[in-house]
Amino acid sequence: MKTFLSLLVLAVALLPVSESRAQSFGAPPGWNYFGPGWGGWMAWGGGYGFGEWHQYQSISPLMGKVEIRADVDYDAKIDFGDKQLGKEAKFNPYGLMVGSGELTKLLLTAQPNGDRNVTVGEPRVTMPFHILVASLEVRGVNLGDKRGRFKSFEQEVATCGRLLVWLDHNRKYLLLDSADPARRKVEWPFSSSVPPERVFVEGVMPTHPGGAFVVTLELDDSKRTWLSKFFYSEPAIWDRQLITVHPKGVTPKPWKDNTPVWASRAVAVP
Repeated sequence: MKTFLSLLVLAVALLPVSESRAQSFGAPPGWNYFGPGWGGWMAWGGGYGFGEWHQYQSISPLMGKVEIRADVDYDAKIDFGDKQLGKEAKFNPYGLMVGSGELTKLLLTAQPNGDRNVTVGEPRVTMPFHILVASLEVRGVNLGDKRGRFKSFEQEVATCGRLLVWLDHNRKYLLLDSADPARRKVEWPFSSSVPPERVFVEGVMPTHPGGAFVVTLELDDSKRTWLSKFFYSEPAIWDRQLITVHPKGVTPKPWKDNTPVWASRAVAVP
């Protein structure tokens, strides 16, 4: 039995390796492991595999970068000050507060990881753009439910109000409408398009207590087919922005606390 296993290991070690699988991604040099990746099974991470050295391309195993940025500190700029607030202003109620009839810009980043395209060996077209899809989605969230679900779509609209997402600030090209089940998600397949760098959200109907909107930007290899979906598909990467609609959109924002941290009494207490 031991002789048979030794011969089997030797036979596997001598098997030829295609050049595409000889380029590994996403980890420091080491032994190959079974696992899905753009290089295929047993091509995830660099190292000695099947008797030859594999060149890794990137220290990041993710398929790309996805980010939504908004003016969550309400200073009329989307800059480092917003980023400093971290995920709290993005993931927690109230999130980004938009007045009814007010528009505000969201900056979008959905960038595939270019480092995962092979750059060693003979030049080949191995870019995965034919399977990559970026999508933007809006939906209402029930803050009183563990999974954010409502009993019905009508209840969601009554609680969350209405939010529109436009491609332009002139409101000519409507992308999403939270109150229309057929216009809650839009996709950009990289094989034929790319997602925009920014969109504009408009508050229409105010959000009631217990509700909120979540806008999600996602990058996924959802155009895979057949067994490729099962064996090679990777987890999608995403970012989201929680949004609530207030009755008025006034500058400065009335819900932003501008009271002083320290104050002195003007009149002495008797």
